[in-house]
Amino acid sequence: MTAGLRRYLDVTAACCGASMLIVEILGAKMRAPYRGTSHFVWTAQIAVTLVALAAGYATGGWMADRWPTLRWIYALLLVAAAWLCGAALICEAVAFACLKLRLATGSLLAAAVLFFLPLGLLAMVGPVFVRALTSSLTTVGQSVGRLSSISTIGSVVGTTLIGYVLIPFLPNSTTLCATAGVLVVLAAVYFRSEEHTSELQSRITI
Repeated sequence: MTAGLRRYLDVTAACCGASMLIVEILGAKMRAPYRGTSHFVWTAQIAVTLVALAAGYATGGWMADRWPTLRWIYALLLVAAAWLCGAALICEAVAFACLKLRLATGSLLAAAVLFFLPLGLLAMVGPVFVRALTSSLTTVGQSVGRLSSISTIGSVVGTTLIGYVLIPFLPNSTTLCATAGVLVVLAAVYFRSEEHTSELQSRITI
């Protein structure tokens, strides 16, 4: 793996870490006009986030051992981006539908429908990148620690942005779509770079 690709994986891990915290916090804020800001709403959002991360970590690790390539995880980032844009469009409809349920149940269901899948897909990035970056068993701990640190730093940046910049100055739907846009850019740059590398290799071979 080239040094450039390693650095790009670091950037992706940081952006995904930031996106997870942005989605987690924004998810509760987007449902606040319909469900309020009680502890039920925040408990539901945090619980759904944690379950999604657990599922994503487990699934990502399982898939990384069977398909040790990066193409599919960047393709799943596009799926996560599309789902987030869709969530921005259907948030009101889902929230109103869940008003028929008790507050605790409705909050859990709305959070799960809107945000479980993209959060789970974002969590899959870590195990896949660890598998890609680990060249021997002697560096597994270093790879895990480094990526976890980078992702956590990204989460800190995302939390700061959503709390002090994005929520105060931008509509929630705009912020969610902008987050999706970052994921699209990450995937597009990777696929374009991969295509360019393949072209160069084919020319060298010829």
